[in-house]
Amino acid sequence: MSVSITFEPSGISGVVAEGTYLIDAARRMGVPLGEGCTAGKGECPSCAVSVKSGAVLLSLPSLAEEKQLGAEQLDQNLRLACQVKIENPGEVVVMVAARPTRTAPNNSEADLRARFGALPLSKKIATLVQLEAITMSEAFDSALEKPLAFGAKTFDAIANRARARSAQKK
Repeated sequence: MSVSITFEPSGISGVVAEGTYLIDAARRMGVPLGEGCTAGKGECPSCAVSVKSGAVLLSLPSLAEEKQLGAEQLDQNLRLACQVKIENPGEVVVMVAARPTRTAPNNSEADLRARFGALPLSKKIATLVQLEAITMSEAFDSALEKPLAFGAKTFDAIANRARARSAQKK
């Protein structure tokens, strides 16, 4: 069976199958929701939505939602889209919370991707070359450290044997 879902305030709507998570429905329809969401673990409030109608069609609140939102917000039909599964056919209307404005730069993966995507091609290439140089340097250092560490262990073992022999002679 299918479920009709509408995301407000954009008015974007569509049909999804039962068993679909709200965040997956939003992403399929192009609704900006859950940017920076921690892979659906319910550890952040970035995908919080308010269910305006059709709450009975959705899964019960998860432990992650109870921990993140609390009973009061759950009673007000606030849910984490990454935790909510559409379980029954019907119509659901969801209000997407306004995204908070950032006052300080954020170095989340999504923010870094967005900043990198906004760079002109020449800057992207220069950045990638710099990152490749750093990676190669770290790989080279690691490759040098392995034989040196083995050599140090071997030298220590030889020195320990020599000390043991010297102690036996005394």
